[in-house]
This record gives sequence, structure tokens and C-alpha cells, in this order.
Amino acid sequence: MRLHRVLAALILIAPLAASAQYSIANVVFENGAPYTDPELLAVSGLQPGQMLVHDSLANAGQHLLDTGLFANVEASLTGEGKARTVHVALQPIPLADLLPVSFQNLVWFTPDELAQGIHARVPLYRGAAPEAGNLQDAIQTALQQMFAEKGVTARLTYEVDAATAQHPARVVNFRVTEPSVRLVDVHLSVAAPPEVTNQLVPGLQKAVNRATHVPFNEGLTGQTIEDLLLAAARNFGYVTANLDNISRTVAPAAQGVAVTYTARVVPGQAYKVSAFTWEPTPIYTAADFSRDAKLHAGDLANLYALNETDALITAAYLAKGYMDVIVVAPPVLDEAAHTVAYAPRVIPGEVYHLKSVTALNLAPDAKTEFDRGWLMKPGDVYSDIYVSGFIQANTALQHLAKYAATFQASADPQTHLVDLTITFTPNAH
Repeated sequence: MRLHRVLAALILIAPLAASAQYSIANVVFENGAPYTDPELLAVSGLQPGQMLVHDSLANAGQHLLDTGLFANVEASLTGEGKARTVHVALQPIPLADLLPVSFQNLVWFTPDELAQGIHARVPLYRGAAPEAGNLQDAIQTALQQMFAEKGVTARLTYEVDAATAQHPARVVNFRVTEPSVRLVDVHLSVAAPPEVTNQLVPGLQKAVNRATHVPFNEGLTGQTIEDLLLAAARNFGYVTANLDNISRTVAPAAQGVAVTYTARVVPGQAYKVSAFTWEPTPIYTAADFSRDAKLHAGDLANLYALNETDALITAAYLAKGYMDVIVVAPPVLDEAAHTVAYAPRVIPGEVYHLKSVTALNLAPDAKTEFDRGWLMKPGDVYSDIYVSGFIQANTALQHLAKYAATFQASADPQTHLVDLTITFTPNAH
């Protein structure tokens, strides 16, 4: 942010403010889109007719900068006489550079009610928030006000969730932590010919069974209700399947809140794969992809097969220490031909190294054997695959064979170092 440019303009007008009083005739915003003048005016704190004091423009510029939505704000006075025009030149951060806002389990409101309610209280809200600035806090305050007006008592938190393969974008995720919000009942209908409905019903029933009694999630991160309920359709080629006629019924439960979810599955048309391609890398070659690919041109599109392939690509990178690796394969649709092309792409992140390894609950002879047999040392590239392989090979080690083992890898995304703890448990005799 270039706040010094705002302050420089204010310093120039400070002597005038000290010797004369000016009022605001009007406020002109330059380059304010996508925000409207009334919205910008509300955030700035300026109003036509208002008397200016020495820090009026500084405060207005700071209010706008504090949102985090602008890279630069310059405010100045123009005109003559006692009533002056305030000119505010803005450099908004593109909406595409902001983080999408997600609402995980705010089941008391529909998506439209959330969008409208927040916008009414946070005029510059556009469904996204900057990483810095006060807009995230402003959204939380707006939501708390909406809860209070609806008579709902809830503890609301938010955090920036990392990207995942299912949802490859970082998001600002708002969720209720108390009371617990759980999905207890799902009612689905299907908008499709009978033969399609009959094809999907077994998978949909399994999805409904899996979905019930799980934490409610219809946000933009983690495994969502949509992911669960539409997987059956997307495994049969229905790439564009969606849910509509959605309603949520909220009721108090013995523990927290119980939600009944009703929706209609709209499968659309089945799609076949027109192409499934991979740009080779040193870590995952063309031969690797040819061996592992679970989809081929001419196949019916299948989400499960796509995810299986992505998982194998991911495993190759995990073995090389890329613990933040994400593989994305957005569908490229030909709606006229009802075909879809996939070209998986890897976002590797940084390589992680082992910082420390701690083996718990080993007798002295077993600890000696562990120290001799363990080859991944601090400073080495970290590999979950090596850890898993070592644990599975316990039976080949005389003293370690007496133990079962689990491990926990605590990775620091700032330093890209891993503290590894392996917990050994003596086998029952």
C-alpha cells in the first residue's frame, strides 16, 4: 500500500485547513469500480455539507485503505470558495486477486440472505476478501449482528483455509464452532428420465447414508455436501450435475443443531472423455502417466477414476518431499459434443525437510535397532512414503517386530521443516 502518497497530499492542504473552514460540496471518486460512489462514500465517512477539519481527508483515505481492498488512495481538495470538492483517486485490488469467502455451516441463512445481509452492513463486500485489512473482521461483525437479529446464539470463527485438490483455491472460511451443526437427514429427488434415475439411485443412496450424521459443510473447502451427493452422478459421466431446490430445516438436538437437507439432483447430459493428457515432469514422466492413467479417450467421464490418477501423481511428489502438492484437473467441456478433456496440472509447493524424529515407547534394545535402521536424518528431504515403508518393515527387524507403530508429521509451512513423531505400541501376546 502507498499510504505515504495519501499523507503527502494531506500535508499540502493542512495550512489551508488551519486558517480557513471549508465544507464539502461533493465527493468525486475516480477509478472506484467495481464499487459504487454511495458505497465508497459510506466507508470513507465523508458527506456533502460536512465541515472539514485538519484530518478529515486523512481519516477518509485511511478508512478506505484499512479495508485492504485498495493498493492506493489519494484524496485532495479542488475548487474555490468555502464549499470544496473532495477528489479521491483509487487503485482497487482486482477482485480476482482476493480470496473467495466461504460459509461452511451458517444454516440459519440461505446463500442469498448471507450475501444481501453482509452487503447491507459491509458496503464494499463482493463475495471476496483481501488477505490483509479489516474486511474479514467487518464480515464477522456483520454476521454476528445477523445472528443476533435472528435470535441465534452461536460462536462464529473464521480462518484462511489452504487450497486442496478438491477445492484448489485458498478461501476465507466462516463457520460456527458452537453449537455443533450436523446433517441428520437428507431427502433427494432426481430430475432425469427414469433410466437415468434408476442408474443413479444406488449410488445416491450410498451417498445419503455417508452424508448423514456428519458435520454440515456447504462451503468452499473440505468435503462438502455437494461433493458427497453429486459424486454418484459424476462417476457416471454427468460432469455438469448440480443441486437445486435446496432447503435446510434446522432443529435443536441433544447435542448442537440438527439439519434436514432437501435438494434435487439435476444430472444433465452424460459426457465422454475426449482427451486425458499430462505434461511430463522430471518427477512424473510420460511413462508414469501412461502406466497410471485410469481414464482414456472414449471413456465415460468418471470422477473416481480421475481422482485415482490425481492421487498417484500426488504420491510421486509426496515421495520427493512436496508436502503441499496439489494436482488440479479442471474439466474443459464441449457442450455440443458432450465431451470433456482433462489435463492434470501439478502445483508442487516447496520441498520439506526433516527437522527431527522422535521414537516413543521403545525398550532400549528396540531403540538401538531403530537408531541403526532409520536412514532419514535431519536435513534430509522428508518422505511419508519412507516412514510408512519403515513401519511396514518392522517385522524384518528383530526387536521392532514386537511393536505396532503410528506416526504424526508436524509440518511448518513457513520453514518447510517437519517434526516427526513415531509412537510404538507393544504387540499383544
